[in-house]
Amino acid sequence: MLWQVSNLLFSTFLGQAPLKRGQPLTNESKDPNGSLINGLNAKKDVVRTFAFWELCLISQQYPERRKAIFADIDRNGGPAWTQIFSASTNVIKGITARINEHRHPTPLVGPNSTLPRSDSNRNIDGQPAIIHTLPRLTSPPREDNIFLASSKPATGSEKLESAFSSVAKSYGQSPDWTPAARDQARNIFNRATTAVLSPERKKRISSSAHELKLLRGPHSSSSSDRRSTHPLIHKFLSSLVGLPFRQSYARRLRIIILGTPYASLSPIIDAVESLTRLLIASLAEDQFGKVQADIAAVVHLFTETIISLESFTSADDGGLDIHWTDVDFPPTNAGVEIQKKARRVEEVEMIKEALRSGLSELLETFKLYLDDVGVRGNDLKMAREAVGLV
Repeated sequence: MLWQVSNLLFSTFLGQAPLKRGQPLTNESKDPNGSLINGLNAKKDVVRTFAFWELCLISQQYPERRKAIFADIDRNGGPAWTQIFSASTNVIKGITARINEHRHPTPLVGPNSTLPRSDSNRNIDGQPAIIHTLPRLTSPPREDNIFLASSKPATGSEKLESAFSSVAKSYGQSPDWTPAARDQARNIFNRATTAVLSPERKKRISSSAHELKLLRGPHSSSSSDRRSTHPLIHKFLSSLVGLPFRQSYARRLRIIILGTPYASLSPIIDAVESLTRLLIASLAEDQFGKVQADIAAVVHLFTETIISLESFTSADDGGLDIHWTDVDFPPTNAGVEIQKKARRVEEVEMIKEALRSGLSELLETFKLYLDDVGVRGNDLKMAREAVGLV
């Protein structure tokens, strides 16, 4: 009971808008715009989420704060609008960056990779830093001519190495180990198993080996391969006990689109809405005309993000695959509409709708000035296609 009451009170407290006496929370600060920018760039997710929420409210309801943002051009780090624009676009760009990272993961650095030479590899005195390595267990590679005849081994270790190397080479270079010899060895093995094992036991061992192959085999992500999973594993994954081991499509998509370790849906929606409202309001409230220079960049960003999301959530080659543990996802033969419905995840659809709505409003509001602000040609065509105007 105490836990439920505490959880309810905490959820109610966090659900309150960042307002105080009907005004944005940062209004009482000595530097309202600076406090807002610090919150947008905060490392803590909670602080950043509330900062984007407040920015969204400012862009919708408080014209005086909007005018203050547009007029604040003499600030450390650049104008207030430039810093707000950078923080908001970085949140939206993270979607495409995570999609590209999933499609083309960065290779891990190997243990034998060499570090680049730089001035940072020096100690306090400016001398080159000494890198201590593990002791060498074998002799270093030979640097002499490998085509010359090798000298006779002199030490005991060299004699032992020479003996083992000659034995190892003999298996690969022996003329007797031909395909005919391998077939002969296979026939001898089959005759031996026939003489030792009964037909029933031989059949049982063969089926067990096939089951073991199925247990280890299903690593592919296609629906047909998922159905070839061993029945026991399929039954286990379908039960409540196997629920933590499933990697469902919706869960994997949320991790990629919303980010980790915590899903951040609200900052993405608020960033899209804030940029849209601030750009539209700049027509009447930006006395210096600085904001309109970024309209083309926002249109391009919204278009690119919509196209990336559509491609990643489709069933085509560029779409997110289905993991073999996702036993609840409908198979390929279930129909195209069922497959499309299964690929619709609520949070991702909300982001798509926010991007389409914002892009559509920008194109409609600035339709007389699109050519002047740099939205023309192929960019304009792709933007119209992204919102379904073509």
